[in-house]
Amino acid sequence: MKVWVTTVGKKPFAVLNTIWYLVRKGEYIPERVYLIWNDFVEKEKEIVKELIRVLLESYGIHPEIIADESVKVDEDDFHNLIKMLAEIRDKELAEGNEIAVDMMPGRKFMSALSMYLGVAGELIKRKKNVHRVYYLHLRDLRFVDKPLVLIPFSVQKCYEMRRELDARAKS
Repeated sequence: MKVWVTTVGKKPFAVLNTIWYLVRKGEYIPERVYLIWNDFVEKEKEIVKELIRVLLESYGIHPEIIADESVKVDEDDFHNLIKMLAEIRDKELAEGNEIAVDMMPGRKFMSALSMYLGVAGELIKRKKNVHRVYYLHLRDLRFVDKPLVLIPFSVQKCYEMRRELDARAKS
């Protein structure tokens, strides 16, 4: 099963667009989605949950979307967030699932911890990592929080950070 882990921020399309980009390319189509959220984005979480459901169902996937209290974090509890991310990773790896993390949406500390989850194994010589870490880069900030189809492809690029870092290390 393909699993997607992301944080919810104030801009719903920042959460949706990376999945949408990858689904359109056929690169990664998640069947289970974790939406990590806090009290400040509860309304946005509900919007994102519905957008992801509609998107994936239009591609024939009936996703399991986990956005309940089990994935709720306090805004300033970094330790709990990294613990939750690690628990999700460990559970999904134990089930043999492929895990992708979107480091784009949410607060910067959430993005940093999402990136850490993806590469920490190499950094500390453990091999217990997620499989992919995605970042959808916009070169023009006029398109922040716009639907993917309204953003010219010339101003966006989706990076799989593990692959990018591995390629740079080898060059």
